Amino acid sequence: MVDEQREVEELRLLSQDRRVYWRDREVPLTAGEYRIVAELAVNAGRDRSYRELYDVVRGPGFAAGSGPDGYRVNVRAFMKRIRRKFRGIDPHFDAIENYPGFGYRWRR
Repeated sequence: MVDEQREVEELRLLSQDRRVYWRDREVPLTAGEYRIVAELAVNAGRDRSYRELYDVVRGPGFAAGSGPDGYRVNVRAFMKRIRRKFRGIDPHFDAIENYPGFGYRWRR
């Protein structure tokens, strides 16, 4: 089976193995973190809502946290871990931008 590969500037995604490379170094992401990074990168420059990102990990409409927007806390926690892992490779990593009150985007 051939692994589908996508590249967005310095990011390389290998879909079959759920591997991510930043500047040719592997970023040790979990399956859920991989899904979020892939969603953002494939849609580079496009804002993705907290809900859209959470749905990528847990499935459409999955309820989490307290209240109707409880999933936002989970997405922020995912993003914190993802950024920490990328910054472990590149201390100046800034490809993921926050759109306050809405979600995130992968910088073009």
